[in-house]
Amino acid sequence: MKAGAVVTLGQLLQGLSGCSSAPPRVLAGLQADPHGICDLPPGFDYRVISKHGDLMSDAQVVPDYHDGMGCFTGPSGNLVLVRNHEISTYFPFDPPSPIPDLAYDPAASGGTTTIWLNDRLEIEQHYLSLTGTIRNCSGGKTPWGTWISSEEAGQEGWMMGKRHGYNFEVNPFQPLQRAEPLKAMGRFSHEAIAFDRNGAVYQTEDDSNGCFYRFLPTARKQLAKGGRLQALKLIGSTSRHTTQDALQPGQRYACEWVDVDEPDPEQNTVRLQAQAKGAAIFVRGEGVVAHADGVYFVCSAGGAEGLGQIFKYSEEPNVAHGWLELMYTARAGGLLMKPDHITIAPWGDLVLCEDTGQHTNCLVGLTAAGKAYHIAANSQAEWCGATFSPDGRTLFANIHKKPGMTLAIRGPWAKLRV
Repeated sequence: MKAGAVVTLGQLLQGLSGCSSAPPRVLAGLQADPHGICDLPPGFDYRVISKHGDLMSDAQVVPDYHDGMGCFTGPSGNLVLVRNHEISTYFPFDPPSPIPDLAYDPAASGGTTTIWLNDRLEIEQHYLSLTGTIRNCSGGKTPWGTWISSEEAGQEGWMMGKRHGYNFEVNPFQPLQRAEPLKAMGRFSHEAIAFDRNGAVYQTEDDSNGCFYRFLPTARKQLAKGGRLQALKLIGSTSRHTTQDALQPGQRYACEWVDVDEPDPEQNTVRLQAQAKGAAIFVRGEGVVAHADGVYFVCSAGGAEGLGQIFKYSEEPNVAHGWLELMYTARAGGLLMKPDHITIAPWGDLVLCEDTGQHTNCLVGLTAAGKAYHIAANSQAEWCGATFSPDGRTLFANIHKKPGMTLAIRGPWAKLRV
C-alpha cells in the first residue's frame, strides 16, 4: 500500500472474505483467449515473454516449471526478471545441471533464469543465473536489490548425495555464478520470504505440518554471515494446529518466537525442533508479503475445507510480544480458492495467484475499497510469481507448466478497479 493510504491490507482481506458467497468460478468480465492461453478483461492483452524450450542468449534452453519471480530496474531503466524453476530430481526425464562447473550440485538442474527487457518488452539478454539446485519454488526480493531463490526440498532433498533445502542469493545484474547456500536461514521445504522494515526475514514452509519462521541476520545485507532462525509460537499454548484448532477470524492471538537450535540438520527436523518448543503448525505455507501494518502469509491448504487461509503477523511499539490473526479462509463457491503466491501492486491492490488443482486457475485482484476482480484465467496450470514492473504498467506472471511460460499483461488497470 502506498504511504499514507487509509485502508489497511487487513481491511482488503476482510473485503475479500465478504465475497466468499459468490457462485463458484464465475469469471465475469473475462474474454476467452482464441489462442487458449490466457483469458483477460476487455482492453487487456498479454505477451508470452519466454517459455520452456526457448533458446537463451547463453545457448542454454529455458527450463520448465516456471515459479516465483522478481522484477528489478536495470542500469539503463530496463526491466530485469529473475525467475525460479521448480525442477525436482524425481522426474526421470530431468537432466543434471547443464553447466556443472558452476552448479551448487551438478546432479541437479533446478535454479533461476534472468531476462533483460527493453521498454517494448523485447528480450535483450536471457541466461541461466543459478544452477544445481532443486525445486526452486519461490523466494523474494531483498531490500538491497537481489533475489533469494528458495528450495522446496521435499523428500528428495534428504535423499541426494549433496544437501538441499536452502535459500540462495542471486544478483539480477550478474551472469551465472557458483552459489553457496544460506545455511543459517534453515534447511527445510522453503516456499517464500519477505523482509520487514527492521531487516527480519519471514519465511514460509510448504509442508502439511509446517511452521512460520523468521530469520534475524547478524549483519544486514550479508545473510551469509548467519543469524538466528526462529519459529512462531502462540503464547499460552504448548502447540497449536491452525486448521485443527482453528483461530477465530477478527481475533488477535498473542505470539512469540522460539529459537531453532540446529537450522541445518542432517534430517528434516527443523519444524520438529520448533514444534517441540510449542511452535504453531501451519498447513502448507506459501506466499508471504511485508506491508506497513504487518506481514501477511498464505497457507494454500489450510482451513476446514482445505482451500486456503491468509494470516497476518504484526507487532506494536512497546509490546514485548507479537500478534497473529486469521484474515481470510477460502470456502467452496468462493471467489478465491487455493491462494498461493501473493503480491501488492504499486498502487496498493492485492494480487493473488491460484493453484486450484482443477481446470481453471485465476489471478485475483482486490482494491482498497474491497472490490475483488479477476485479472486473468488459464486452464493450463497454476499461476506463479506475479510481480509488477515498478511503473505499474505491466504485470508479469508465470503459468507453471505444460509448458512453463512467462506472460506480460497490460491494460487499463484503473478501469478494471472501478
